Amino acid sequence: MLWQDKRINMIFGITGQTGSGKSTVSDIFRRLGVYVADADKASRSVCTPGSGCLKEIEAEFGSAFIGENGELDRRALGKVVFADEKKLEKLSEITHKYIYRAVKRELEETNKDICAVDGAVLIGSGLEELCELMVAVTADEEMRKRRIIERDGLSESEAERRIAAQKSEEFYREHSDFVIENNGGAEELEKQVKLIYERIAGKVQ
Repeated sequence: MLWQDKRINMIFGITGQTGSGKSTVSDIFRRLGVYVADADKASRSVCTPGSGCLKEIEAEFGSAFIGENGELDRRALGKVVFADEKKLEKLSEITHKYIYRAVKRELEETNKDICAVDGAVLIGSGLEELCELMVAVTADEEMRKRRIIERDGLSESEAERRIAAQKSEEFYREHSDFVIENNGGAEELEKQVKLIYERIAGKVQ
């Protein structure tokens, strides 16, 4: 763990495949008093028109993915990178350093003693180095596919490509200290999150 700011006693990661319900889990942790930095939101904030991140993306992938308003056409770029592993790796190589700096800066500004970082690609992005523990959120593939179709307005084939481009559930389980299975209802999910929060909070007392 690279974090040196003694105001924060614990930083843990919240990760998992797309559509697993990480955002819902993060919201529950927030209600329990945890400050949660959202790496996916940070990825949007660092790719604004004129930003260094967006300029690197344009240099690598071309101006076809930049709209008339200067903003990144995420859906168009997603269709390309989620169908080509090497292009996805290149995009990650460009964006991860910007996301890392944005999340680290956000954590430096909080006064909470227990914090978390929420993101699908924490492991391998450098952000995991800030985290003492990792929490994985899992869900059945059909459920995840349905969620991202509804959330992102994707076609079924687009959703399947996005799922296929990510690490397996086994990968997340193997690299995490806690696993939340999000296949049931809201009450069951909240129960699991509270139990994990109690164990994490117990480590900093």
